[in-house]
Amino acid sequence: MKKLKLFSALLALVVFTACDKEDAIVNNTYDGSQVGVGFTTSGTSVSVKPEGAVVTLGVQSTVSTSNDRSYDVMVNTSMSTGSAGHYSLGNVVIPAGSYDGVLTVNMIDDGTLVEGISYDLVVELDLPAGVAVHTSKSSKISYNKYQLCNDYVLTLNEDYYSSERTWEVVDADGAVVVSGGPYPDGTYGPYVETFTLADGCYTFTINDSYGDGQYDGTNTGSYSLDCGISNAASGVGNWGGSESTAFCVNP
Repeated sequence: MKKLKLFSALLALVVFTACDKEDAIVNNTYDGSQVGVGFTTSGTSVSVKPEGAVVTLGVQSTVSTSNDRSYDVMVNTSMSTGSAGHYSLGNVVIPAGSYDGVLTVNMIDDGTLVEGISYDLVVELDLPAGVAVHTSKSSKISYNKYQLCNDYVLTLNEDYYSSERTWEVVDADGAVVVSGGPYPDGTYGPYVETFTLADGCYTFTINDSYGDGQYDGTNTGSYSLDCGISNAASGVGNWGGSESTAFCVNP
């Protein structure tokens, strides 16, 4: 009994010491002397209607302050494919007492957007001296001219065990409107499924009965649900037992 008590005390001391060391590392890195700011997402996509569209990109700081903070952004013109008339940029704003902020980008259909073409807008943080990059310095907005589209294409590039794959699209009431799979093992695809969806909102779910998505340890698969040039859902590799994406048709 004494040995057990002694062992428990030693174990608690080791855990406590380890936690102290971990906290010390975190505090040493993010103690306010090393401020980091960065985008929380690598990118997003949007269809630009005649009245325009608003995109908000999440931004995170490693510290909070007692005052609102604002950071400049700039466009990476070498990686962007549209024109300056397609957007209007604001500043990154992080409210007082918060670690999280946003960048608001107004997307504009200035009459030069061409149907069927996808454009990229890559924005980068223009951080002042003393502020480091946290997570990501840049984020990409893929955009296109809004157009009605109801004919969807699901493309499946499979791993060896495609018999584990099923998928379905359900409507806002939870009713299954279209589904597919499984597929023969060892054939890889690509499998291309086409179907038409009425205007409204849906959820696409892809399943793997083994639980390792489209990755068999050697071969990496992927899926993409598209309508014209607009992507509604996509994934690659090991996404687990299932993955669901909500989307709307002609919102």
